[in-house]
Amino acid sequence: TYKKESGPVKSVESTNVLDRWITERLNVVIAEVTTSMEAYELNKALVSVDSFIEDVSVWYLRRSRERLKSENETERSGALSTFKLILLELSKLMAPFTPFVAEDVYKTVGGIQESVHLDSWPTTLVTSVDNVMLLSDMVETRRIVSLALEARAKAGIKVRQPLAKLFVKSSSLQNKKECVELILDEVNVKEIVFDLEIVGEVVLDTDITKELKEEGMIRDLIRSVQDLRKKSSFMPGELAQLFVETS
Repeated sequence: TYKKESGPVKSVESTNVLDRWITERLNVVIAEVTTSMEAYELNKALVSVDSFIEDVSVWYLRRSRERLKSENETERSGALSTFKLILLELSKLMAPFTPFVAEDVYKTVGGIQESVHLDSWPTTLVTSVDNVMLLSDMVETRRIVSLALEARAKAGIKVRQPLAKLFVKSSSLQNKKECVELILDEVNVKEIVFDLEIVGEVVLDTDITKELKEEGMIRDLIRSVQDLRKKSSFMPGELAQLFVETS
C-alpha cells in the first residue's frame, strides 16, 4: 500500500512487483532531485530525472503493457493508477527544467491545480521495508536478464523461441518468486536453475526439442498476425478474418 498524507495524489494499492518497485524508485528520485536542487547542483538533478525516465520506459512500462490493457479489473486498475501517480509526480520534478512538457503531462494525467507550477513540490510516499529491498533485487533481476539475452544473441536464438532452462550462478534471487517470474518471461525460458558450480554468470540450455520448436513457431505466427492487425488499423477486441497458406 502506498499512501501520501497530503496533496492531490491518491493512495495506490497494488501488490504487483513492478508497481511496488517503480513507486520506490519514485521515492529515490524525489529525494535525489530535492537534495540536488537545494544544493544548486542542477546537473545532478537532471541525471536523476533522466535515469528515472529510462527506468519507467525501458523496464516498467514495457513490462506492464499487458497489465495496462488486461481484462482483469484489479490488475489493470493497479497498473493504471500507479502509472498515473508516476507521471503526475514526475511532471512536478520536470517543471523547473522542461516547463511546457511538464505542464502538458500534468494536465493530461489530471493534476488538480490550474498549472503544475502552482502545485506543491513532491514529497516521498510511505512504503514498506520490503519495497526498499526490492530496489536491489530489481537491479539483480535486470542484470541477469541482460546477461541471458546476450547469451541468446551469441547463440543466434531469437527471444520468441522458448528454451527449457537458464542456469544462474547468483543465488540472491533464489527465493524471490516475483523476480524469478520476470526473468522467466523476459528471457522466455521454462525454468531457472540456481547453480553455483556453473562457469560464468548465466548459462542457457540451447537444446530445442520438437515441442519447444513448435511453440516458437506458434509465437512467430502470433507476432505476424499482430503486425498485420496493426497495419490494418484493427482495434483490440475487433475481430478479423485470417487466411493462412500452409501444408
